[in-house]
Formats: sequence, C-alpha cells, structure tokens
Amino acid sequence: MTILDKINYFVEYITIRFFYVMFFSVIINILLRYILNTNFIFMQELVMYMHAFIFLFGISICLKEDSHVCIDIISNKLNQKICKTIEKIGLIFFIIPFCVFVMYESSSMIVRSWVMLEGSSEPGGLPFVYILKSSIYIFSLLIFYRQ
Repeated sequence: MTILDKINYFVEYITIRFFYVMFFSVIINILLRYILNTNFIFMQELVMYMHAFIFLFGISICLKEDSHVCIDIISNKLNQKICKTIEKIGLIFFIIPFCVFVMYESSSMIVRSWVMLEGSSEPGGLPFVYILKSSIYIFSLLIFYRQ
C-alpha cells in the first residue's frame, strides 16, 4: 500500500465520520432549539463545515469508485472503447483544467486566511474558517490524484 493509497483510505474514513458528526449535530441542534429553546452558533457552523467536507471529499471518493453521475442513456448505447475515450477526453479537457484552475484561484485566499488565522464572523462561531477554506485546495488535489 503506497502513501497515496493510505491518504485515500484516511480521506474515506474521515469523510464517513464527518457524516456521523453532522448527523448527530443536526439532531442536537434541533433538540436544543425546540425543546430547550437555546441555540449555539458553533453547532450550526459545525454542521456547515461537516456538510462542506462531506461534499468536497466525497466527490473524490465517487470518482475513485466510479459511482459518479454519468449519462447512462448515451453510454449504454456505446461500446466500452468509445466510453473510455470519452472519459479520457473529459479528464484531459475538463477535470484536470478545473482542478488546476481551482488550485490557482483559491491559493491566495487560503494563504490570506491562514496568515490571519481567520475565524467566524459570527459571535460564538468556530475559529477555523482557514481550515474550511483549505479543504477547497485539498478537494482539488484529491480529484487530481484520482485521475
């Protein structure tokens, strides 16, 4: 098992755990709000962070397992060789440039966020906005690696 395979396994493991954290945080938020009539901003932001992590990291998992959305109506009528060619063309002209673009465009925003250790703009919010923004770059790296 290579180091990249270990990273992939870790990303899958942590993404699944993020789902459980988000699920239980939503339930706790609902109970606190409607039974105890109280609200915590950090709990709402935790749900938002977990939601972002699940989607950003989950995309790379779907690509790895080939369980992403594709146009079955068209691909079922084509033979495997043509489907693989179309996938390679999509990879070269869409996915790789998209990943490079996202990494390029998000780099300055992420660096600024880390320099100032950006926190939530809401009082009582989570002080980890820089980690959330860094997940954008990690998302691009994971997608790029999967291809």
